[in-house]
Amino acid sequence: MQVSGMLAMTILAMMLVVRVPPRAMRHAGFARARWLLVSGTLLIAVQFFVQHQLGLRQMGVTQAVFLNLLLFMPAALFINMAILNVQRRGRVSPKEWTVGVVICGIVAVGLLATVALDGVPLPGESQPLRSAEYVGAGFFMLMQCYYFILQIREYKRLQLAVDEYFDRERHDLLRWMGLSVHLLTLIALAVPLGIFFEGVALIIFSVVTFFSISYTVISIYSYGISEDANRVEEAEEGEEDEATTTTETSPSDVPTAAKGEALSMTDEERQQVEKALEQWTAEGAFRQHNLTLGIVAKQIHVSVRLLQLWLRQSEYHKLATLMNHLRVEDAKQVLGEHPDWSTESVADYCGFSSRQYFHQIFVQHTGTTPAKFQKNN
Repeated sequence: MQVSGMLAMTILAMMLVVRVPPRAMRHAGFARARWLLVSGTLLIAVQFFVQHQLGLRQMGVTQAVFLNLLLFMPAALFINMAILNVQRRGRVSPKEWTVGVVICGIVAVGLLATVALDGVPLPGESQPLRSAEYVGAGFFMLMQCYYFILQIREYKRLQLAVDEYFDRERHDLLRWMGLSVHLLTLIALAVPLGIFFEGVALIIFSVVTFFSISYTVISIYSYGISEDANRVEEAEEGEEDEATTTTETSPSDVPTAAKGEALSMTDEERQQVEKALEQWTAEGAFRQHNLTLGIVAKQIHVSVRLLQLWLRQSEYHKLATLMNHLRVEDAKQVLGEHPDWSTESVADYCGFSSRQYFHQIFVQHTGTTPAKFQKNN
Protein backbone atom coordinates (compact mmCIF):
# COMPACT_ATOMS: atom_id res chain seq x y z
CA MET A 1 0.00 0.00 0.00
CA GLN A 2 2.86 2.38 0.80
CA VAL A 3 4.52 1.67 -2.54
CA SER A 4 1.24 2.21 -4.37
CA GLY A 5 0.65 5.48 -2.56
CA MET A 6 4.18 6.68 -3.31
CA LEU A 7 3.86 5.89 -7.02
CA ALA A 8 0.40 7.40 -7.30
CA MET A 9 1.41 10.67 -5.61
CA THR A 10 4.52 10.90 -7.80
CA ILE A 11 2.43 10.36 -10.95
CA LEU A 12 -0.01 13.09 -9.86
CA ALA A 13 2.91 15.47 -9.28
CA MET A 14 4.39 14.71 -12.70
CA MET A 15 0.98 15.23 -14.33
CA LEU A 16 0.83 18.71 -12.81
CA VAL A 17 4.36 19.48 -14.02
CA VAL A 18 4.27 18.27 -17.63
CA ARG A 19 0.60 17.95 -18.64
CA VAL A 20 -0.67 21.51 -18.24
CA PRO A 21 -1.68 23.40 -21.43
CA PRO A 22 -0.06 26.86 -21.82
CA ARG A 23 -3.46 28.60 -21.77
CA ALA A 24 -4.15 27.20 -18.28
CA MET A 25 -0.92 28.71 -16.96
CA ARG A 26 -2.27 32.19 -17.64
CA HIS A 27 -4.72 31.83 -14.76
CA ALA A 28 -2.86 33.26 -11.77
CA GLY A 29 -4.80 31.19 -9.25
CA PHE A 30 -4.26 27.89 -11.05
CA ALA A 31 -0.62 28.67 -11.83
CA ARG A 32 0.14 29.02 -8.11
CA ALA A 33 -2.16 26.19 -7.08
CA ARG A 34 -0.39 23.89 -9.51
CA TRP A 35 2.99 24.18 -7.78
CA LEU A 36 1.43 24.02 -4.34
CA LEU A 37 -0.18 20.74 -5.33
CA VAL A 38 3.12 19.46 -6.70
CA SER A 39 4.78 20.26 -3.36
CA GLY A 40 1.96 18.65 -1.37
CA THR A 41 1.80 15.43 -3.38
CA LEU A 42 5.59 15.03 -3.38
CA LEU A 43 5.70 15.44 0.41
CA ILE A 44 3.12 12.69 0.73
CA ALA A 45 5.15 10.51 -1.65
CA VAL A 46 8.26 11.12 0.48
CA GLN A 47 6.31 10.17 3.58
CA PHE A 48 5.23 6.87 1.97
CA PHE A 49 8.80 6.21 0.80
CA VAL A 50 10.39 6.78 4.21
CA GLN A 51 7.69 4.73 5.95
CA HIS A 52 8.36 1.87 3.55
CA GLN A 53 12.17 2.06 3.73
CA LEU A 54 12.38 2.28 7.52
CA GLY A 55 9.48 -0.03 8.21
CA LEU A 56 8.12 2.32 10.88
CA ARG A 57 4.65 0.77 10.88
CA GLN A 58 6.20 -2.57 11.76
CA MET A 59 8.18 -0.95 14.60
CA GLY A 60 5.09 0.51 16.21
CA VAL A 61 2.44 3.16 15.90
CA THR A 62 4.37 5.92 17.68
CA GLN A 63 7.21 6.15 15.16
CA ALA A 64 4.91 6.01 12.14
CA VAL A 65 2.66 8.76 13.49
CA PHE A 66 5.71 10.91 14.22
CA LEU A 67 6.64 10.88 10.53
CA ASN A 68 3.02 11.26 9.40
CA LEU A 69 2.59 14.50 11.30
CA LEU A 70 5.97 15.95 10.31
CA LEU A 71 5.33 15.52 6.58
CA PHE A 72 1.56 15.26 6.16
CA MET A 73 0.74 18.54 7.93
CA PRO A 74 2.77 20.75 5.55
CA ALA A 75 1.40 18.69 2.64
CA ALA A 76 -2.14 19.43 3.85
CA LEU A 77 -1.21 23.11 4.18
CA PHE A 78 -0.04 23.23 0.54
CA ILE A 79 -3.22 21.49 -0.69
CA ASN A 80 -5.44 23.83 1.34
CA MET A 81 -3.64 26.89 -0.02
CA ALA A 82 -3.96 25.48 -3.54
CA ILE A 83 -7.74 25.40 -3.17
CA LEU A 84 -7.78 28.95 -1.80
CA ASN A 85 -5.61 30.18 -4.67
CA VAL A 86 -8.01 28.68 -7.19
CA GLN A 87 -11.01 30.17 -5.39
CA ARG A 88 -9.47 33.66 -5.16
CA ARG A 89 -7.51 33.64 -8.42
CA GLY A 90 -4.21 33.84 -6.57
CA ARG A 91 -5.15 36.63 -4.18
CA VAL A 92 -4.36 35.03 -0.82
CA SER A 93 -3.33 37.19 2.13
CA PRO A 94 -0.10 36.62 4.13
CA LYS A 95 -2.23 36.10 7.25
CA GLU A 96 -3.77 32.95 5.81
CA TRP A 97 -0.34 31.56 5.05
CA THR A 98 0.97 32.57 8.48
CA VAL A 99 -1.72 30.64 10.38
CA GLY A 100 -0.84 27.36 8.67
CA VAL A 101 2.92 27.85 8.81
CA VAL A 102 2.82 28.72 12.52
CA ILE A 103 0.67 25.68 13.38
CA CYS A 104 2.91 23.35 11.37
CA GLY A 105 5.97 24.88 13.03
CA ILE A 106 4.55 24.46 16.53
CA VAL A 107 3.77 20.80 15.90
CA ALA A 108 7.18 20.10 14.32
CA VAL A 109 9.09 21.80 17.16
CA GLY A 110 6.96 20.02 19.75
CA LEU A 111 7.57 16.59 18.24
CA LEU A 112 11.30 17.08 17.69
CA ALA A 113 11.77 18.57 21.15
CA THR A 114 9.96 15.64 22.72
CA VAL A 115 12.21 13.16 20.91
CA ALA A 116 15.31 15.10 21.97
CA LEU A 117 14.30 15.54 25.62
CA ASP A 118 12.73 12.15 26.14
CA GLY A 119 15.93 10.27 25.40
CA VAL A 120 14.13 7.23 24.03
CA PRO A 121 15.53 6.05 20.66
CA LEU A 122 13.07 6.59 17.81
CA PRO A 123 12.54 2.83 17.25
CA GLY A 124 11.47 2.50 20.88
CA GLU A 125 7.99 3.09 22.31
CA SER A 126 7.70 6.48 24.01
CA GLN A 127 4.68 7.62 26.00
CA PRO A 128 5.72 11.30 25.99
CA LEU A 129 6.05 11.17 22.19
CA ARG A 130 2.64 9.55 21.92
CA SER A 131 1.17 12.36 24.01
CA ALA A 132 2.90 14.95 21.83
CA GLU A 133 1.46 13.26 18.76
CA TYR A 134 -2.07 13.50 20.17
CA VAL A 135 -1.52 17.21 20.75
CA GLY A 136 -0.11 17.58 17.25
CA ALA A 137 -3.10 15.78 15.76
CA GLY A 138 -5.36 18.21 17.61
CA PHE A 139 -3.45 21.16 16.12
CA PHE A 140 -3.83 19.55 12.70
CA MET A 141 -7.57 19.41 13.21
CA LEU A 142 -7.67 23.08 14.23
CA MET A 143 -5.67 24.08 11.16
CA GLN A 144 -8.00 22.21 8.84
CA CYS A 145 -11.08 23.72 10.51
CA TYR A 146 -9.62 27.20 9.94
CA TYR A 147 -9.08 26.53 6.24
CA PHE A 148 -12.46 24.84 5.95
CA ILE A 149 -14.17 28.04 7.12
CA LEU A 150 -12.24 30.09 4.55
CA GLN A 151 -12.82 27.63 1.72
CA ILE A 152 -16.51 27.04 2.33
CA ARG A 153 -17.08 30.80 2.45
CA GLU A 154 -15.31 31.21 -0.88
CA TYR A 155 -17.18 28.25 -2.34
CA LYS A 156 -20.55 29.76 -1.39
CA ARG A 157 -19.48 33.13 -2.78
CA LEU A 158 -18.51 31.62 -6.12
CA GLN A 159 -21.60 29.43 -6.28
CA LEU A 160 -23.82 32.45 -5.64
CA ALA A 161 -22.05 34.36 -8.41
CA VAL A 162 -22.57 31.44 -10.82
CA ASP A 163 -26.20 30.99 -9.78
CA GLU A 164 -26.97 34.64 -10.44
CA TYR A 165 -25.05 34.96 -13.70
CA PHE A 166 -26.13 32.10 -15.97
CA ASP A 167 -29.54 31.37 -17.48
CA ARG A 168 -29.67 27.89 -15.96
CA GLU A 169 -28.38 26.16 -12.86
CA ARG A 170 -24.66 25.44 -13.22
CA HIS A 171 -23.85 23.44 -10.10
CA ASP A 172 -21.62 21.28 -12.32
CA LEU A 173 -19.03 24.05 -12.49
CA LEU A 174 -18.17 23.97 -8.78
CA ARG A 175 -19.49 20.65 -7.49
CA TRP A 176 -15.94 19.31 -7.23
CA MET A 177 -14.95 22.24 -5.03
CA GLY A 178 -17.67 21.68 -2.45
CA LEU A 179 -16.94 17.95 -2.31
CA SER A 180 -13.17 18.44 -2.02
CA VAL A 181 -13.49 20.96 0.81
CA HIS A 182 -15.75 18.65 2.80
CA LEU A 183 -13.65 15.53 2.14
CA LEU A 184 -10.41 17.15 3.29
CA THR A 185 -12.08 18.45 6.43
CA LEU A 186 -13.60 15.08 7.30
CA ILE A 187 -10.15 13.52 6.98
CA ALA A 188 -8.63 16.13 9.29
CA LEU A 189 -11.35 15.60 11.87
CA ALA A 190 -10.62 11.86 11.78
CA VAL A 191 -6.83 12.28 12.05
CA PRO A 192 -6.70 12.35 15.88
CA LEU A 193 -7.94 8.76 15.79
CA GLY A 194 -7.14 7.58 12.28
CA ILE A 195 -3.36 7.87 12.35
CA PHE A 196 -3.26 5.73 15.50
CA PHE A 197 -5.19 2.88 13.90
CA GLU A 198 -3.63 -0.47 13.12
CA GLY A 199 -4.59 -3.41 10.93
CA VAL A 200 -7.77 -3.28 8.81
CA ALA A 201 -8.90 0.03 10.32
CA LEU A 202 -5.63 1.67 9.23
CA ILE A 203 -6.01 0.29 5.71
CA ILE A 204 -9.55 1.67 5.40
CA PHE A 205 -8.52 5.06 6.76
CA SER A 206 -5.52 5.20 4.43
CA VAL A 207 -7.59 4.29 1.38
CA VAL A 208 -10.19 6.97 2.15
CA THR A 209 -7.45 9.55 2.75
CA PHE A 210 -5.63 8.59 -0.43
CA PHE A 211 -8.85 8.73 -2.47
CA SER A 212 -9.80 12.15 -1.08
CA ILE A 213 -6.41 13.70 -1.81
CA SER A 214 -6.28 12.18 -5.29
CA TYR A 215 -9.80 13.38 -6.05
CA THR A 216 -8.95 16.91 -4.93
CA VAL A 217 -5.73 17.09 -6.95
CA ILE A 218 -7.30 15.65 -10.12
CA SER A 219 -10.35 17.91 -9.76
CA ILE A 220 -8.26 21.07 -9.42
CA TYR A 221 -6.18 19.98 -12.40
CA SER A 222 -9.26 19.24 -14.54
CA TYR A 223 -10.89 22.51 -13.51
CA GLY A 224 -7.76 24.53 -14.25
CA ILE A 225 -7.30 23.21 -17.79
CA SER A 226 -11.00 23.34 -18.71
CA GLU A 227 -13.26 26.18 -19.78
CA ASP A 228 -15.11 25.91 -16.47
CA ALA A 229 -12.58 28.20 -14.81
CA ASN A 230 -13.23 30.87 -17.46
CA ARG A 231 -16.99 30.62 -16.94
CA VAL A 232 -16.67 30.98 -13.17
CA GLU A 233 -14.31 33.93 -13.59
CA GLU A 234 -16.78 35.56 -15.97
CA ALA A 235 -19.53 35.23 -13.37
CA GLU A 236 -17.22 36.44 -10.62
CA GLU A 237 -16.21 39.50 -12.61
CA GLY A 238 -19.87 40.32 -13.02
CA GLU A 239 -20.11 40.32 -9.21
CA GLU A 240 -17.05 42.53 -8.86
CA ASP A 241 -18.48 45.05 -11.34
CA GLU A 242 -21.36 45.47 -8.93
CA ALA A 243 -19.14 47.05 -6.28
CA THR A 244 -19.58 50.81 -5.94
CA THR A 245 -16.04 51.45 -4.74
CA THR A 246 -12.62 50.11 -5.67
CA THR A 247 -10.43 48.77 -2.87
CA GLU A 248 -7.17 46.93 -2.50
CA THR A 249 -8.87 43.92 -0.93
CA SER A 250 -9.76 40.67 -2.61
CA PRO A 251 -13.41 39.94 -3.50
CA SER A 252 -13.52 37.48 -0.61
CA ASP A 253 -13.20 40.25 1.96
CA VAL A 254 -16.84 41.25 1.49
CA PRO A 255 -19.42 38.50 0.98
CA THR A 256 -21.37 38.82 -2.26
CA ALA A 257 -24.73 38.79 -0.54
CA ALA A 258 -23.65 41.53 1.83
CA LYS A 259 -22.48 43.70 -1.05
CA GLY A 260 -25.81 43.22 -2.81
CA GLU A 261 -27.83 44.07 0.28
CA ALA A 262 -25.81 47.24 0.81
CA LEU A 263 -26.90 48.57 -2.59
CA SER A 264 -30.34 49.83 -3.55
CA MET A 265 -32.06 51.10 -6.66
CA THR A 266 -34.40 54.04 -7.14
CA ASP A 267 -37.98 53.74 -8.38
CA GLU A 268 -36.89 55.29 -11.65
CA GLU A 269 -34.19 52.67 -12.12
CA ARG A 270 -36.62 49.88 -11.25
CA GLN A 271 -39.11 51.10 -13.81
CA GLN A 272 -36.36 51.41 -16.39
CA VAL A 273 -35.33 47.77 -15.93
CA GLU A 274 -38.92 46.49 -15.89
CA LYS A 275 -39.85 48.36 -19.07
CA ALA A 276 -36.72 47.16 -20.84
CA LEU A 277 -37.33 43.55 -19.75
CA GLU A 278 -40.97 43.72 -20.85
CA GLN A 279 -39.96 44.79 -24.35
CA TRP A 280 -37.13 42.24 -24.43
CA THR A 281 -39.55 39.47 -23.43
CA ALA A 282 -42.13 40.52 -26.02
CA GLU A 283 -39.47 40.18 -28.71
CA GLY A 284 -38.80 36.59 -27.60
CA ALA A 285 -35.14 37.27 -26.91
CA PHE A 286 -35.26 34.88 -23.94
CA ARG A 287 -35.32 31.99 -26.44
CA GLN A 288 -31.60 32.47 -27.11
CA HIS A 289 -29.36 29.76 -25.75
CA ASN A 290 -26.59 30.30 -23.19
CA LEU A 291 -27.67 33.72 -21.99
CA THR A 292 -25.79 35.36 -19.14
CA LEU A 293 -26.44 38.34 -16.92
CA GLY A 294 -23.96 40.37 -18.96
CA ILE A 295 -25.58 39.47 -22.29
CA VAL A 296 -29.10 40.25 -21.10
CA ALA A 297 -27.99 43.54 -19.52
CA LYS A 298 -26.35 44.56 -22.79
CA GLN A 299 -29.42 43.62 -24.83
CA ILE A 300 -31.81 45.63 -22.66
CA HIS A 301 -29.33 48.53 -22.39
CA VAL A 302 -28.92 48.64 -18.62
CA SER A 303 -25.89 47.96 -16.42
CA VAL A 304 -25.20 44.53 -15.00
CA ARG A 305 -25.47 46.05 -11.52
CA LEU A 306 -29.00 47.37 -12.13
CA LEU A 307 -30.24 44.13 -13.65
CA GLN A 308 -28.76 42.12 -10.80
CA LEU A 309 -30.28 44.37 -8.16
CA TRP A 310 -33.67 44.19 -9.84
CA LEU A 311 -33.52 40.39 -9.93
CA ARG A 312 -32.51 40.17 -6.26
CA GLN A 313 -35.42 42.36 -5.23
CA SER A 314 -37.92 40.60 -7.49
CA GLU A 315 -39.71 37.30 -7.00
CA TYR A 316 -37.09 35.61 -9.20
CA HIS A 317 -33.91 36.50 -7.25
CA LYS A 318 -31.60 35.30 -10.04
CA LEU A 319 -31.43 35.13 -13.83
CA ALA A 320 -31.95 31.36 -14.10
CA THR A 321 -35.28 31.55 -12.26
CA LEU A 322 -36.53 34.35 -14.54
CA MET A 323 -35.43 32.48 -17.67
CA ASN A 324 -37.03 29.24 -16.51
CA HIS A 325 -40.32 31.05 -15.86
CA LEU A 326 -40.35 32.77 -19.25
CA ARG A 327 -39.33 29.64 -21.14
CA VAL A 328 -41.84 27.36 -19.39
CA GLU A 329 -44.68 29.79 -20.12
CA ASP A 330 -43.51 29.94 -23.73
CA ALA A 331 -43.25 26.15 -23.89
CA LYS A 332 -46.81 25.73 -22.61
CA GLN A 333 -48.07 27.88 -25.46
CA VAL A 334 -45.90 26.13 -28.05
CA LEU A 335 -46.96 22.67 -26.85
CA GLY A 336 -50.60 23.67 -27.23
CA GLU A 337 -50.19 25.24 -30.66
CA HIS A 338 -47.89 22.58 -32.14
CA PRO A 339 -49.02 19.10 -31.09
CA ASP A 340 -46.81 17.62 -33.81
CA TRP A 341 -43.60 19.03 -32.30
CA SER A 342 -41.39 16.73 -30.24
CA THR A 343 -40.46 17.78 -26.71
CA GLU A 344 -36.86 18.06 -27.87
CA SER A 345 -37.87 20.54 -30.58
CA VAL A 346 -39.91 22.54 -28.09
CA ALA A 347 -37.02 22.61 -25.63
CA ASP A 348 -34.62 23.86 -28.28
CA TYR A 349 -37.05 26.46 -29.61
CA CYS A 350 -37.79 27.88 -26.17
CA GLY A 351 -34.12 28.18 -25.22
CA PHE A 352 -33.58 25.22 -22.89
CA SER A 353 -30.08 23.76 -22.92
CA SER A 354 -31.30 20.16 -23.23
CA ARG A 355 -34.43 18.03 -23.31
CA GLN A 356 -33.61 16.62 -19.87
CA TYR A 357 -33.31 20.06 -18.32
CA PHE A 358 -36.53 21.15 -20.03
CA HIS A 359 -38.34 18.12 -18.63
CA GLN A 360 -37.00 18.77 -15.11
CA ILE A 361 -37.92 22.47 -15.04
CA PHE A 362 -41.31 21.94 -16.71
CA VAL A 363 -42.32 19.38 -14.09
CA GLN A 364 -41.20 21.72 -11.30
CA HIS A 365 -43.34 24.55 -12.65
CA THR A 366 -46.44 22.68 -13.81
CA GLY A 367 -46.51 19.40 -11.88
CA THR A 368 -46.76 17.40 -15.11
CA THR A 369 -44.48 16.36 -17.93
CA PRO A 370 -44.31 18.19 -21.30
CA ALA A 371 -45.69 15.13 -23.09
CA LYS A 372 -48.73 14.87 -20.80
CA PHE A 373 -49.32 18.62 -21.00
CA GLN A 374 -49.19 18.45 -24.79
CA LYS A 375 -51.61 15.52 -24.88
CA ASN A 376 -54.11 17.19 -22.53
CA ASN A 377 -54.04 20.48 -24.42
